Amino acid sequence: MKKISLSIAVVLLLCTALPPKGDAFDPKDDLWIWKQPPPAESAFDPLSPASVRASEDNREFDEDTRNFGQYIVDMSQYLPNIYVMATPIKYEGTNINNMRLDFGDESAKDDVALNSNVTLNDLDIGLYYGIPYVKTVSHDRLNVDLGINVRTIDFEDHIEQDSIGQASESFILSIPMFFTAVQFHPLDVLSLEAEGRGVSIGGKKSYGLIGRLRWKTVGPIYAAGGYRFSRYEIDNDGIIVNTEISGPFVEAGLSF
Repeated sequence: MKKISLSIAVVLLLCTALPPKGDAFDPKDDLWIWKQPPPAESAFDPLSPASVRASEDNREFDEDTRNFGQYIVDMSQYLPNIYVMATPIKYEGTNINNMRLDFGDESAKDDVALNSNVTLNDLDIGLYYGIPYVKTVSHDRLNVDLGINVRTIDFEDHIEQDSIGQASESFILSIPMFFTAVQFHPLDVLSLEAEGRGVSIGGKKSYGLIGRLRWKTVGPIYAAGGYRFSRYEIDNDGIIVNTEISGPFVEAGLSF
């Protein structure tokens, strides 16, 4: 958990720094603010219905607003372009209700305060190329990118209750994914953009979609707004994550 959390912190720091422009590459910094609804459900060794917890209903998780960042470097025509995107997600809640909650070998009692938090950090690293001649044919109005993405998911589910003390389960999992992105520039200062990444392999499914409207303001500064959707269906050694997180975001960045 500490290693990937440190990596996410480094990416977010890069996204607040002013990068120099070099002859061989064209960097771009993004720092986003994303409104995140609570996750749907997670479970550990789901042998009975009580093992699967509807997090929003049973653990009083609320919507949250968090930062996430993206750092992109457009390389020369012979080298793949690079992007790194860090998305920290964390929910905390306290609830008392008439429910039984199984957590592996532990069983939480009814009507006793349950403190819980779920952390789901993503670190995406991708390599991609623009499809040749699309920009040329469209007079620099349209661009299509294709590539590969590795998403590292850092998940932890932690609960505390007087009857059981503390219990937690976690995993760090890296998943290779496909990546595609489209940018359309109807005006020099305006672009409509969409990007997607995803895979389904070995009982593990994760994918995401991002759409945005980007407006170039003064010099290298731009602002944008859009919507992000992420889906997770993962069974990793008996730890179940089945949730989607989506919501609007605003963005500010630098492009050189």
